[in-house]
Amino acid sequence: MGRDKFAALLIKYQEGKCTQQEKELVEYWFALTGTEPTPDITNAELDGMHERIWAGMQDKVDAEAFETTRVVPLRRLILRWSSIAAALVLLTWFGFGDRLKNIFNDGNNVAGSSWVEKRNNGSMPLAITLEDSSTVELSPNSVLSFPEHFESGRRVVVLKGKGFFKIRKNPNKPFYVHSGQTITRVLGTSFYVDSKTPKTKVEVVTGLVSVVAATQKNAKPAEPVMLTPNHQATFDPASGTFASGLVDSPRLLDETISFQFRNEPLSTVAAHITSAWGIEVRAKNRQILYCPLTADLSGQPLFIQLDIICAALNARYRIENGVIVISGEGCQAMQAKSVNHKSSPMKT
Repeated sequence: MGRDKFAALLIKYQEGKCTQQEKELVEYWFALTGTEPTPDITNAELDGMHERIWAGMQDKVDAEAFETTRVVPLRRLILRWSSIAAALVLLTWFGFGDRLKNIFNDGNNVAGSSWVEKRNNGSMPLAITLEDSSTVELSPNSVLSFPEHFESGRRVVVLKGKGFFKIRKNPNKPFYVHSGQTITRVLGTSFYVDSKTPKTKVEVVTGLVSVVAATQKNAKPAEPVMLTPNHQATFDPASGTFASGLVDSPRLLDETISFQFRNEPLSTVAAHITSAWGIEVRAKNRQILYCPLTADLSGQPLFIQLDIICAALNARYRIENGVIVISGEGCQAMQAKSVNHKSSPMKT
C-alpha cells in the first residue's frame, strides 16, 4: 500500500495536481536520491532509494551539526529539519519500519561467519573494535555479540546491557543494533544504547539514528523514531510506545557559535541555541521573540542558559517532544505592567 501511495503521488505530481506540500515532498525526495520524478518506478528502484535517501539525510544532518562558517537563522534551520521530517514521512509510507523489524527474522545467523560474544565482568567500560573499525565501549555487566565478518549488505550486532557506539560510516552497509525489544539503525554515527532495564533507551551524540520496536508477529508496531544529536527515545514494552525527548546533558555541537548578546532579540538568541545545540527552539507567542537580551551565556550548559534567559525576560520554558518551548507575556506587556505599577498611587 505504501508503494501505491507514492506511485499515486508521483502521478499527481506529473499531472500538476499536487498540493504545495506534496510537491515539496516529491522534489525533496528526488533531490536526495539524485534522480528525476517519474511515475514509472520499479520495485527494485524503490528499494534502492531507501539507502540513497537515508544516506542523503545522514549527510545533511552531519553538515548541519558541524557547520561552523556562520550562524543559521532560526526560521531557515527549522525549515531544514522540517524538510527532513517530511522526507521521513515518505520512508514510513514505504514500510521502512517493517523492513527494520525483519532484519532479525533469521536470528543471529550470518552465512559463512561465526559470532563472537564479549562480556564485561569488570568495573570499567570495555573497549571493543569491530571488523569495520567501528568501536564499542561496553559498560560493566553488559554483553555484546557480533560476527567475525559482517555480511556484504549490512552490519548487525546484539547488545544486552549498555554500550556507547562509534560507527564507521558506510552508506552501502547500514549498521543495526538489536537490543532489548528495539532495533537501532545507523550509517555512521555515535550513540548510546541502554537496555539494562525493561525500557530500552537510545541517545544520539552525532548523526542520524532510526529506532524501531522489534515487536512480535501480528502485534501492532510502534512508529519508527528518527533521532538527531542531543535527542533520545525510550521504548516501553508494556505500552509498546516510544517517549522522545532531550538527553539529560546535551553536548555542544558547534563551539564557534557566540553566546554573548547585547540587546539582541530573543529570536536571535534562539537561533544561536538551535545552531549550537541542534535543538529546535520555539516561542509560545510571537511577542516574546522581540524581547531584547543582554547576557553572556558562554561556557554554560544548555539548561543553565535557558534558566538565565527566562529569568531575564520573565519567561519560562518546557520541553515538548524534544523541542524547547519558551513562553511569556512579552516585553510590551512587561513594560506596561511596570508603568502601571510606577504610576499607581501608594497606599497609606
